[in-house]
Amino acid sequence: MYDWPEVQGRTDAFWAAVRAALPADLAAPEALSRPDDLSAPWRDPGLVLGQTCGLPYVSGRAGEAVLVARPDYDVPGAGDGTYRSALICRADAPGELGDFRGGIAAINEPGSQSGHNALLDAVMDVVLDASEAPFFSRVVQTGAHRASAQAVAAGEADIAAIDAVAWALFAELEPARHSQLRVLAWTRAMPALPFITAPRFADRVGELAAALAAGAEQAGALCNPVAVRPAVDADYDPIRQMAARVQGQRLAP
Repeated sequence: MYDWPEVQGRTDAFWAAVRAALPADLAAPEALSRPDDLSAPWRDPGLVLGQTCGLPYVSGRAGEAVLVARPDYDVPGAGDGTYRSALICRADAPGELGDFRGGIAAINEPGSQSGHNALLDAVMDVVLDASEAPFFSRVVQTGAHRASAQAVAAGEADIAAIDAVAWALFAELEPARHSQLRVLAWTRAMPALPFITAPRFADRVGELAAALAAGAEQAGALCNPVAVRPAVDADYDPIRQMAARVQGQRLAP
């Protein structure tokens, strides 16, 4: 999920280490699939390993995908199998979240936990009653966390919620734009983006998780996990609870 063009070599190295640790009879592909529709592999009956956002996993958008593990990332706002979103604005913008009422929000897509639901949840904490909602005047849908951060830096939006790992990548790869921005606050911690497999491999989850853990030990990089921990479906209940809380709410008219 953090496979930006500049770091695809790092992602490939992580996959090579994971693949080397997988049992040979799993016949894992040598190279990663990078389709235009990133959600298509989640529902592919031949999926050996993939990663999805937590919201598609709990909402059914990932189909019958089976949970394998959840990752630890060594960046601010992430760790212990969880992550947060950075609420960002331009560096010269004063105030806190409540001061952005009536502004323009950038989101990657409505189906995103870190880019949409986390922002809506944060806004609900500062909206005192229904008469104050929606909070923003307009929403710009950018299609990606990186594009949302770029939109805020360019003045095309006032605020965005950026996944902690994406925010760290943005700092590394676009330092000039990153310096034009600041973090207003961090959202609630949520379970990190799950690794998944197709139902046909449900009985191999332990082996898949072990291979991911071995790969994390060998191929540490900013876009890759530094550790992988076992996961069960109930670990993702906080995302379900947040989705229920924000259901029917809107960021803008």
